[in-house]
Parts: sequence; structure tokens; C-alpha cells
Amino acid sequence: MLVNRNITVGDLRTSVRLEPQFWTALTDIATREGLSVDELCTLIDAHLGELGRTAGIRVFIASYFAADREARSRVRFENTVRPVPAFTPAQPAARRAFG
Repeated sequence: MLVNRNITVGDLRTSVRLEPQFWTALTDIATREGLSVDELCTLIDAHLGELGRTAGIRVFIASYFAADREARSRVRFENTVRPVPAFTPAQPAARRAFG
């Protein structure tokens, strides 16, 4: 079931239809990155390329968590002797996902 929500992208008020799990993920990412959902959607929108807004949000969410998982794997591999530190990206992962 798709959930329709209003968001503000830059100065544009629009609506997006996503599955509830994607809304939860988007909210979680925004919280982790210290952004509002609108600010995060504005950042995503700036990097859409050929994608539509809804597809771009879905691709971003998948990319974000893939980058996060890869970074945590690297930390575990590089720190086989020491305990693994908490994942704290040098650059917010929201910005790295499109970098």
C-alpha cells in the first residue's frame, strides 16, 4: 500500500507516494544526518538526473544503506585486532550516496 505525503523540495510543495517502509527509512536517514525530511528530499532532488522524484528517493535510500553497510564492513576488516568503533562517517552518508 502506498502512502501519499506532502513534502517541500526547495520552494516547491509537492506530494510523493511511497511504501510505509520507505517513509520510515527516509525519516530515519534524515534523523541520522541531522536534516529534516524536506531538507533531505531537497538534497535528493538536486541529484535526480533522469529519475523521477519517487524513484530517486527509493534509489537514494538503497544507496544510503548500501554505503553504510560497506563502510561498516571496511571498519570491521581493518580493525580485526581492536574492537570495532561505532560507525561515524567523516562526511554525512546522505551526501556520500550521490558523491
